[in-house]
Amino acid sequence: LFGNLWNWTLYGVLIVQVYVYSYNFSDDRKLLKLFVYAIFFFETLQTSLSGAGLFYWFASGYGDMNHLANPYLGSFDVLMIGPLVSLSVQFFFVYRIWILGSKTSWFLCLIICLVGCCGRCAALTYFLSPAVLRR
Repeated sequence: LFGNLWNWTLYGVLIVQVYVYSYNFSDDRKLLKLFVYAIFFFETLQTSLSGAGLFYWFASGYGDMNHLANPYLGSFDVLMIGPLVSLSVQFFFVYRIWILGSKTSWFLCLIICLVGCCGRCAALTYFLSPAVLRR
Protein backbone atom coordinates (compact mmCIF):
# COMPACT_ATOMS: atom_id res chain seq x y z
CA LEU A 1 0.00 0.00 0.00
CA PHE A 2 2.76 2.44 0.93
CA GLY A 3 4.75 1.52 -2.18
CA ASN A 4 1.77 2.20 -4.40
CA LEU A 5 1.18 5.60 -2.83
CA TRP A 6 4.87 6.40 -3.26
CA ASN A 7 4.55 5.34 -6.91
CA TRP A 8 1.76 7.88 -7.44
CA THR A 9 3.85 10.57 -5.74
CA LEU A 10 6.80 9.89 -8.01
CA TYR A 11 4.45 9.87 -10.99
CA GLY A 12 3.52 13.45 -10.10
CA VAL A 13 7.22 14.34 -10.12
CA LEU A 14 7.54 12.66 -13.53
CA ILE A 15 4.67 14.75 -14.91
CA VAL A 16 6.45 17.92 -13.83
CA GLN A 17 9.74 16.70 -15.34
CA VAL A 18 8.12 15.89 -18.69
CA TYR A 19 6.42 19.29 -18.72
CA VAL A 20 9.68 21.09 -17.96
CA TYR A 21 11.47 19.04 -20.63
CA SER A 22 8.86 19.79 -23.29
CA TYR A 23 8.86 23.50 -22.39
CA ASN A 24 12.63 24.05 -22.17
CA PHE A 25 13.93 21.63 -24.81
CA SER A 26 11.42 22.02 -27.61
CA ASP A 27 14.20 22.04 -30.23
CA ASP A 28 15.55 18.54 -29.38
CA ARG A 29 15.66 15.88 -32.05
CA LYS A 30 12.39 14.10 -32.75
CA LEU A 31 13.83 10.72 -31.80
CA LEU A 32 14.80 11.96 -28.35
CA LYS A 33 11.36 13.51 -27.85
CA LEU A 34 9.74 10.25 -28.94
CA PHE A 35 11.89 8.36 -26.42
CA VAL A 36 10.90 10.71 -23.57
CA TYR A 37 7.20 10.53 -24.41
CA ALA A 38 7.30 6.73 -24.85
CA ILE A 39 8.88 6.33 -21.40
CA PHE A 40 6.23 8.68 -20.03
CA PHE A 41 3.50 6.57 -21.68
CA PHE A 42 4.84 3.33 -20.22
CA GLU A 43 5.19 4.88 -16.76
CA THR A 44 1.60 6.15 -17.03
CA LEU A 45 0.46 2.65 -17.98
CA GLN A 46 2.40 1.09 -15.11
CA THR A 47 1.06 3.57 -12.57
CA SER A 48 -2.54 3.13 -13.71
CA LEU A 49 -2.20 -0.67 -13.63
CA SER A 50 -0.79 -0.53 -10.12
CA GLY A 51 -3.72 1.71 -9.12
CA ALA A 52 -6.14 -0.81 -10.61
CA GLY A 53 -4.41 -3.56 -8.66
CA LEU A 54 -4.68 -1.51 -5.49
CA PHE A 55 -8.42 -1.10 -6.05
CA TYR A 56 -8.79 -4.82 -6.79
CA TRP A 57 -6.94 -5.94 -3.66
CA PHE A 58 -8.20 -3.45 -1.10
CA ALA A 59 -11.55 -2.09 -2.33
CA SER A 60 -13.44 -4.57 -4.49
CA GLY A 61 -12.28 -7.60 -2.52
CA TYR A 62 -12.51 -6.13 0.96
CA GLY A 63 -12.55 -8.95 3.49
CA ASP A 64 -11.89 -11.68 0.92
CA MET A 65 -8.46 -13.20 1.51
CA ASN A 66 -8.46 -14.87 -1.92
CA HIS A 67 -8.17 -11.43 -3.49
CA LEU A 68 -4.91 -10.81 -1.67
CA ALA A 69 -3.45 -14.10 -2.94
CA ASN A 70 -4.26 -13.28 -6.58
CA PRO A 71 -1.55 -11.19 -8.31
CA TYR A 72 -4.18 -9.66 -10.64
CA LEU A 73 -2.23 -7.32 -12.97
CA GLY A 74 0.86 -7.15 -10.77
CA SER A 75 2.77 -9.79 -12.67
CA PHE A 76 2.40 -7.93 -15.97
CA ASP A 77 2.86 -4.52 -14.45
CA VAL A 78 5.98 -5.28 -12.44
CA LEU A 79 7.61 -7.96 -14.58
CA MET A 80 7.01 -6.59 -18.06
CA ILE A 81 6.73 -2.81 -17.96
CA GLY A 82 9.30 -2.13 -15.23
CA PRO A 83 12.20 -3.99 -16.86
CA LEU A 84 11.27 -2.57 -20.29
CA VAL A 85 11.50 0.99 -19.00
CA SER A 86 14.66 0.37 -16.97
CA LEU A 87 16.41 -1.33 -19.90
CA SER A 88 15.47 1.52 -22.23
CA VAL A 89 16.79 4.13 -19.81
CA GLN A 90 19.98 2.13 -19.18
CA PHE A 91 20.62 1.91 -22.93
CA PHE A 92 20.07 5.66 -23.25
CA PHE A 93 22.62 6.29 -20.50
CA VAL A 94 25.04 3.89 -22.22
CA TYR A 95 24.61 5.92 -25.39
CA ARG A 96 25.37 9.13 -23.46
CA ILE A 97 28.45 7.56 -21.83
CA TRP A 98 29.59 6.40 -25.27
CA ILE A 99 29.21 9.89 -26.76
CA LEU A 100 30.62 11.82 -23.80
CA GLY A 101 33.51 9.40 -23.37
CA SER A 102 34.61 10.06 -26.96
CA LYS A 103 33.85 6.45 -27.82
CA THR A 104 36.74 5.17 -25.70
CA SER A 105 34.67 3.72 -22.85
CA TRP A 106 33.39 0.74 -24.82
CA PHE A 107 34.19 -1.75 -22.05
CA LEU A 108 32.06 0.13 -19.47
CA CYS A 109 29.24 0.43 -22.01
CA LEU A 110 29.42 -3.29 -22.73
CA ILE A 111 29.22 -4.19 -19.02
CA ILE A 112 26.21 -1.91 -18.48
CA CYS A 113 24.44 -3.39 -21.51
CA LEU A 114 25.10 -6.95 -20.38
CA VAL A 115 23.83 -6.31 -16.85
CA GLY A 116 20.70 -4.62 -18.22
CA CYS A 117 20.02 -7.46 -20.65
CA CYS A 118 20.52 -10.06 -17.92
CA GLY A 119 17.98 -8.29 -15.71
CA ARG A 120 15.46 -8.12 -18.55
CA CYS A 121 15.98 -11.80 -19.39
CA ALA A 122 15.51 -12.77 -15.75
CA ALA A 123 12.24 -10.83 -15.58
CA LEU A 124 10.98 -12.41 -18.81
CA THR A 125 11.97 -15.88 -17.64
CA TYR A 126 10.10 -15.42 -14.40
CA PHE A 127 7.05 -13.93 -16.15
CA LEU A 128 6.87 -16.78 -18.65
CA SER A 129 7.54 -19.54 -16.11
CA PRO A 130 4.74 -22.10 -15.69
CA ALA A 131 4.25 -21.26 -12.00
CA VAL A 132 3.40 -17.64 -12.82
CA LEU A 133 1.23 -18.55 -15.82
CA ARG A 134 -0.91 -20.91 -13.72
CA ARG A 135 -2.02 -18.12 -11.38
